[in-house]
Amino acid sequence: MNKKKIIIFSLIFLAIILLIFDFLKYRINKIVKDLLINKGKEFLCQQIVIGDINSSILDSSIKIYNVEIRNIEGFKEKNIIQIKNINVDLKLLSFLTNNILVKNISIENAKLNLELILDNKQIKDNFSALKKCEKLEEKNNQDKVKKENENKNKKNKTYVVEKLIINNASIKASSEIFNINKEIMLNNMTFNNLGNIDGAIKFDDVLKMIYANILLNINNEIIQGDLKNKLKDKVKNLRNKISPETLKKLERTFR
Repeated sequence: MNKKKIIIFSLIFLAIILLIFDFLKYRINKIVKDLLINKGKEFLCQQIVIGDINSSILDSSIKIYNVEIRNIEGFKEKNIIQIKNINVDLKLLSFLTNNILVKNISIENAKLNLELILDNKQIKDNFSALKKCEKLEEKNNQDKVKKENENKNKKNKTYVVEKLIINNASIKASSEIFNINKEIMLNNMTFNNLGNIDGAIKFDDVLKMIYANILLNINNEIIQGDLKNKLKDKVKNLRNKISPETLKKLERTFR
């Protein structure tokens, strides 16, 4: 084989390798995006928008930028949760199988926009509305059952995350009626062995633990910042604007 043929063969081989890498990158990006959007909506019942996804075949890593979870209808802020970036280390080839293994997920600079509003004489907050999220509506349940029946002979995908880390998360608490505009930093959180296999922590249980940590930090801020006494005075001024039931709840809260 002469030198010219070797060069041509090498270029063709390199082109094939690059095409395979591009296909793998596209495939992985699509799986990650679909997983975040679909699973996120299932757990939070809100639309999820992803800015960009960049996967590296050589480093076995994925970087996800500017994740936005849309706010509950009726509240001021566009998003209820914003995440600046998510870094993922994984076993890359597992994404092409039915058993996806993620070594580490690091969520950086997440912000919860917590709002309190007055709506029809009721005090409402978007965080409680998010917690009350129903898994799926009846129609979605029917669609899911139909899809499962169509794929009953196919092996279901499993997901395992060895470690989840949440760093530098914060709450932006705001309320015009209570004159609140406060930034609250959250404790860093680490969870091990998450997934949908036996023995792993379920994703909805992780959400419950995150909710508990958020409530703990809010309660600490109320106590340490002497917000309780300040809010008591605001409640007195709201007597004619809120329902008696809501007033009693607020008075019990700030007693």
